[in-house]
Amino acid sequence: MRGNTEALARFVVELEYDAIPKEAVDRAKRQILDIIGVALAGSTQPVGKLAAGFVQRTGGSPDCTVWGTQLRSSPPQAAFANGVFSHALDYDDMMLPGAHPTGVTFPATLAVAETVRASGRKLLVAQLAGYEIMGKLYSCAGPRGGWHPTSVFGTFGATASAGKLLDLDPLRLQMAFGIAASEASGIGVNVGTMTKPFHSGHGARNGVVAAMLAADGFSANPNVFDAAFFETFYGARPANDWQLTMFLGNPYHIITPGIGIKMYPSGYYLHLTFEAALELVKEYNITAEDVSSVGVTVPQRGGSFDRPFIRTGLEGKFSYQYHVALAVLDRQATIESFHDERALAQDIQEFMKKISVRVDPSLPSNPDFRYYLVTIRLRDGREVTASQPLPRSHWRYPLARTEWVGKFRDNAARVLKEQNVEQIVELVDNLEDLSDVCALTETLKLRG
Repeated sequence: MRGNTEALARFVVELEYDAIPKEAVDRAKRQILDIIGVALAGSTQPVGKLAAGFVQRTGGSPDCTVWGTQLRSSPPQAAFANGVFSHALDYDDMMLPGAHPTGVTFPATLAVAETVRASGRKLLVAQLAGYEIMGKLYSCAGPRGGWHPTSVFGTFGATASAGKLLDLDPLRLQMAFGIAASEASGIGVNVGTMTKPFHSGHGARNGVVAAMLAADGFSANPNVFDAAFFETFYGARPANDWQLTMFLGNPYHIITPGIGIKMYPSGYYLHLTFEAALELVKEYNITAEDVSSVGVTVPQRGGSFDRPFIRTGLEGKFSYQYHVALAVLDRQATIESFHDERALAQDIQEFMKKISVRVDPSLPSNPDFRYYLVTIRLRDGREVTASQPLPRSHWRYPLARTEWVGKFRDNAARVLKEQNVEQIVELVDNLEDLSDVCALTETLKLRG
């Protein structure tokens, strides 16, 4: 009798471009363009430079492009570096349940696609397979405990993408999933450090390694999703694991619930706080001098971002207090907003002392409809409150093309010349017509 693991493997192996809805293909191209820009910007960050240096030192066959650099390396190492770049700024996309899918899967997809000189259509099919496996696995896994889902479930999504491009048969892909199950890791306590973006690179590399080993005949347990994985990571097999296979491709996870484009380079759930505070600041023309105190009310499971004191810009990416301070003092949240220079500035540090956070269990903790209350108390005695359950980064927010393409251009221009930037937009727009993805990877190199 076919089990979950075999069903997942057969879905990936049998997936064909013509069977995929155009909406899913179009959304995949949007996410791919976004992650390329995010990763290019991420390559300039301290953690990106460290990852690139590590890959340069450890060598490997020069088969794949390390985006935004002059480096080439092996598929696993290129996937690792590009994965770290993709999550370096916490600017990569967000899906329901809470994880970052493209930054962990696409570096694996493109590394293997470049190696086998796949067409754009084959790349798109592999990437959509990765989204589907990652999304469906995480959706039925239940409460995550202390695991960071981007790394854990991204490992399996990357494995599916890489395995598809390597033309693994169902049994070998089942073996690849078994190998990946022993690689999957990442704990949430590393949020706010360089190890959080490491998780994305680690998951991308894991997927490439698992698929390559399976292609060579490496063995593993072929049924890891039929109990073992869930029992090991979560203590029990989920009661609803039948949903894992029943809804494969129906609908595609990239369509429902969807994947959002992050519009600020920080933790997604902090965007709810930032936009609520910014709404008040703009509506009432509030300045820092007007503010007596600020209260942020969060749901039961929202207390982990209560960081009244931050020591780095990375920590600021996951602090309610810092996001409110940015809304009031700067009225924006950009890449530079999370540099140490801004995070440790005296005006920010002093204003954060005015902000308190409390938990209210009556607020909804459903990640699809979550909101925080931001209450600003003014020196003239007024008290104003706002919330934002649908921030611009939400998977259901109807971003205009000008917004997400504009974000890509801003990010990519930090590394590449304008001509290259526009060439990438055109190539991704027409990715299904590309005969060889090396035409795309060629544009991602840093020119001397």
